[in-house]
Amino acid sequence: MKYPQGAEKMLITAVLGKEVPSGKLPIDAGVVVSNVGTSAAIWDLVSIQKPLIERVVTVTGPGIERPANLMVPIGTPLEKMIEFCGGLKDSTSRLILGGPMMGMSQKSLKAPVVKGTSGVLALTKDLIVEKKVFQCVRCGRCVEACPIFLNPSYLGLLAKKGLYEEMESMHLMDCMECGCCSYVCPSGIPLVQSFRVAKAILRERKAKK
Repeated sequence: MKYPQGAEKMLITAVLGKEVPSGKLPIDAGVVVSNVGTSAAIWDLVSIQKPLIERVVTVTGPGIERPANLMVPIGTPLEKMIEFCGGLKDSTSRLILGGPMMGMSQKSLKAPVVKGTSGVLALTKDLIVEKKVFQCVRCGRCVEACPIFLNPSYLGLLAKKGLYEEMESMHLMDCMECGCCSYVCPSGIPLVQSFRVAKAILRERKAKK
């Protein structure tokens, strides 16, 4: 097994040997995937009528004084969790909500915990690499790295031109945003970030119809 095995479609293939067709959901393959946190929240709701008002958040990284897993109420500011963990080290340069591959940079410590907040990662200056962006050299590394066999280089070209409907026809919505394409790109092109924007625009357009 290799990253990203946590994605539900990858997990289904690895564990059951089944493939979920493009554009379909796990239920279409006769499978339901539920993580531990979701299962526990369903049990709390059904058994004791407790809604989802808290969740476990991992506060970690070399920039955190005392890393910990915390059970916190939804809406808790990030700064409160960080204070509880001893605060940030002086060398801390960036906060990431989520993990190092799929997480998103967060500038404000006032941001609240939401139901999808799984972790806060504090990175120090020595771990931050600012990449210069160059033109795509058609090396094919992103295609080789994509776990669901998309063509990230071509999707990136379409995104640059704003051809979002064409991206959708190239199975953009199957992208799990694992970040593998951006990670291996020698030109430093933020592929997965452009895919997130394209997917958001497509969803917004569909909602307006």
